[in-house]
Amino acid sequence: MKLRQKPEDFKVEEINQFKLLASGSYKLYILEKKSVETFGLLNDLSAQNKIPVHEFGIAGLKDKHAVTKQYFTIPSKYTLNPLKEQDFRLIFLGYVDKKLELGDLQSNRFEIVVRDIKKGETDSVIQKAQTITEICAPNYFDSQRFGSVIDKEFIAKYLVKKNYERAVKHFLTKSTAFEPRKFKEEKNKLLANWNNLSNLSLTQLNITNRTPYAILEEYKRTKNWLSAYKKIPANLREMFISAYQSYLWNECVKEILRKTVNNKSLYSVPYNIGSLLFYKKLSAGEMKLIPNSIKTISDELDINKLSPLEKYAIEKVLAKEGITLKDFNIKQETGNFFKTSDRAVLLKPEHFSISKPLVDELNTKGSMQRYKFILNFSLPKGKYATIITKRLFNQ
Repeated sequence: MKLRQKPEDFKVEEINQFKLLASGSYKLYILEKKSVETFGLLNDLSAQNKIPVHEFGIAGLKDKHAVTKQYFTIPSKYTLNPLKEQDFRLIFLGYVDKKLELGDLQSNRFEIVVRDIKKGETDSVIQKAQTITEICAPNYFDSQRFGSVIDKEFIAKYLVKKNYERAVKHFLTKSTAFEPRKFKEEKNKLLANWNNLSNLSLTQLNITNRTPYAILEEYKRTKNWLSAYKKIPANLREMFISAYQSYLWNECVKEILRKTVNNKSLYSVPYNIGSLLFYKKLSAGEMKLIPNSIKTISDELDINKLSPLEKYAIEKVLAKEGITLKDFNIKQETGNFFKTSDRAVLLKPEHFSISKPLVDELNTKGSMQRYKFILNFSLPKGKYATIITKRLFNQ
């Protein structure tokens, strides 16, 4: 299976309803883009039009390697002159009385082309597609949620365990495959000199990335790794928390499936921080055993008020992690916090359709025939379309 061989293979459109006004406090636009990162484009529009970037309101982030349609607002006092580019288009819709904020959308509509399917795999895909709206898919957080996780290590777990030096060290010295080579080399320098950083300046090490400066200068001043940790930008620290909390929630869902679904129906699919558990089929009886929702883990969670199944799953996951609910009370020390909320256990795609197997023009070579499917469906905000493709294609 191959996804996103072309930007046109992954199309996303925000679904929302607005009461458009003849005049109002904010101008509303549709942004259509291809292979363009949202924040980067907004920064360019900000610079070109002298509009502070914080004045742009968006409802959600959209994939870069895709064709997307999303809404955004700017205050009415500003004039927006579009950049002359072929990879995006701005359409003025009218006026609204409220700035768009993250989460201000109803759902997303997807059109996804899944390629490089062998002939012997097409029947299985069709069978799963026939039941997807009945037995759904586990509502996991997918790999996109875990961009802050490197080497499958969670900075927030180090916070929970009060290992603040490890949290800072991981942030400053671990590299992803996508980072510029120069930054990787600089991180390796920091790692090699970690135990002697108090006696060295970053200019001595020829560190050009400005991120470590404030963090390590704070440590030199205070000899306190917690104080140094707080110098990491707030938006990144929030990402560390949400990533670990999302991972724990995924692990709880896996425990629930192991308890409620016939083991012969279960199979694993890898994602960037481990594996997810899916089912080939689900009986009506099994579906009744699966709770409608389970809670995300935080110190405010009263575990004794949960159902026996949810309590079992959470206790098992916490034991595996070597932590307790009390350990999640980190707000006073770090300024970050975990919050309990409900999330549906199963994910049902709306308006779902799938094409018949079509010849894949990109991957068919000579007698080696490959097929593609075109999927169309909608999902509520905060859900992951790639979970649906994992459910159907086992990858």
